[in-house]
Amino acid sequence: MPNIISYLRYLHDVNRKLLNQRGGLENVLHRKPASQHHYYHPLDQPDPNRPRHWLGSLRHIENSRSRGVSLRALVGFGLVVGQFNSALKVKKLAAPLAFCDARLVEDEQRPNSVQMEIMWESAALNYDLLTLFVGQSVDDDPDEDGNRLPPTGVGGATLAVFTEVENDLERWASDANPDARFSLPAQTQAMNYIRASVPEFRSVGISPTPYDHRLLDALVLKRPPVFFPHRYFFVAPAAGELTTMTALASLIRQSEGK
Repeated sequence: MPNIISYLRYLHDVNRKLLNQRGGLENVLHRKPASQHHYYHPLDQPDPNRPRHWLGSLRHIENSRSRGVSLRALVGFGLVVGQFNSALKVKKLAAPLAFCDARLVEDEQRPNSVQMEIMWESAALNYDLLTLFVGQSVDDDPDEDGNRLPPTGVGGATLAVFTEVENDLERWASDANPDARFSLPAQTQAMNYIRASVPEFRSVGISPTPYDHRLLDALVLKRPPVFFPHRYFFVAPAAGELTTMTALASLIRQSEGK
């Protein structure tokens, strides 16, 4: 069994590197085309319009699928907003620090009644965001000469820090109290640990005020970026590598449990 688990961890790391190279989750909330509407919705406050939002999100995902656009429902934990100087250009960020899968379930007995279920065990760090900061991700666009930065991945002490935070994600996901899973203090603790341990993140501020989505256009112009502890629903383009990575992580946990 130890050899099998080691191999599963190897496959998990390979898929994580593929996800690093894909790009796309460093800006999931700002100025998306209609076909990829993010359907942002905060989760930490009660909202009587929430069932209507779940219905609209589900119909959007279904309609997009019929047009050949693959979208998935996700829940974000922590939000990094602002501008960042990548190796080739200035990037606008509106990205979760971590996220997990969500599922929109329609009640067959009650038309247009939709519930949202959070798949806590699929929680993963947003490596699109993390590797952008440490200068190891491939930029979306080449420069004038057609050059791109090589995908070298994350290694050494930095990877060890991210792995520790991933272990915390697993622990928080299994908390018996759903309201305590990925709490706002826990998110701030994780971000502070990354800021203290990885020099590239030390310029990221921690917001003393709650996130207000109405201010997003102004926030994405701020430099350096700001971190908001926050739990929220959103819709993003699906990635096969992400599906495989979360499935492998679940299989590793099951194997270790046995």
